Amino acid sequence: MKKHALIVCALILLSLPLMAQIDLPKPNFSLMNAPRSPLFDVSKLKMSHSVGFEAGASNMGGFYLSRYTNHLKYSFNPKLDLKLDLSVINYGSSNAKFKLNDDNRSQFVPGFTLDYHPSDSFNIKVEYRQGMPLGSGSWYHQDPYRSWWDK
Repeated sequence: MKKHALIVCALILLSLPLMAQIDLPKPNFSLMNAPRSPLFDVSKLKMSHSVGFEAGASNMGGFYLSRYTNHLKYSFNPKLDLKLDLSVINYGSSNAKFKLNDDNRSQFVPGFTLDYHPSDSFNIKVEYRQGMPLGSGSWYHQDPYRSWWDK
């Protein structure tokens, strides 16, 4: 019985290199070849990412701020674009001995722009941006995660 089991195992091991030569069908998991939807066409979507880090120090202490932003742009047609910026920001401070304080916070900061330009001399833009936190509860508005596809 052991001899038969050994022969079967040897035949299986010897036939494995032959099975590797068989071309099996390969599944296609790409979304680009999926049936196109009239509502959402993936070929009109562009995506980019940006990452940033800031830090500063003085004799009073210091601060740090890091961010990750996902920039999405969808062109409905040549005259209508939607840009969406999704940012995750982490910030906090340290004391004069460079020990981190207990004020470490993370925040999700969205922003979008809907841009309609039917002609070169006429443009309608709807935009939403959220201010960015800095320091001890103060807020200011700037655009640190500006869209890179306008360059």
